Amino acid sequence: MTLQTTDELLNETNLIEFLKKNPDVFQRHPELLELVTLSDNRGTASLLEKQLEQLKQRLSKFQSQQFELIEVARENEQISDSFNNIICQLIAFNNLSEFASEFPVALRKTFKIDEVTFKTPQAVKGREVDQQAYSEALRRLNNREAVCDNRWPSTIAKLFFTDAIKSSALVPMRISTDSNPIGILALGSNEADRYNHELGTAHLGRLGIMAGLCISRLQPKES
Repeated sequence: MTLQTTDELLNETNLIEFLKKNPDVFQRHPELLELVTLSDNRGTASLLEKQLEQLKQRLSKFQSQQFELIEVARENEQISDSFNNIICQLIAFNNLSEFASEFPVALRKTFKIDEVTFKTPQAVKGREVDQQAYSEALRRLNNREAVCDNRWPSTIAKLFFTDAIKSSALVPMRISTDSNPIGILALGSNEADRYNHELGTAHLGRLGIMAGLCISRLQPKES
């Protein structure tokens, strides 16, 4: 291999810039094509063959990106359909007892979640240890948004789940995006990677508001 001098590198850089600005130079001077050499591990190839190969590679890349976008669109459509199904069930609930028994079951079936529970301040007021765990969970819901993790403190994990759960999402149940939580919805998985801290929480936030609005609607009104 011959080392290039500074002048040669500079000339090469200038040539590259010139070709970028004048892509039709070989069309205007076809005789230069005879001087172009393109080699790879398969031997010497023509300029046309090299361009065709690059076009094929670009097309393959574009097709792969298109397939990925289609797959994302399908997943979003499925999620949207699932949310619409859950909304219809929430609207149909007539009392808190029905919500408490059927809502977790609906979430488990619709989104294939291993364990679903929820807690409210009223539900934990009977035991001090549960009150402390609930308060600790609230503190970890930064900016009152859902949080996913597989390293919850044991006090929080025991409040919501069985020992089999490996990762989970805690979702504040609210009646609006800027209101305080009226409860915490907990989604648990036996897979350690399902609810990791890098998972997006936009859909979970929607779910929390839907559940919060339902609870607010079903709660007895103070006279």
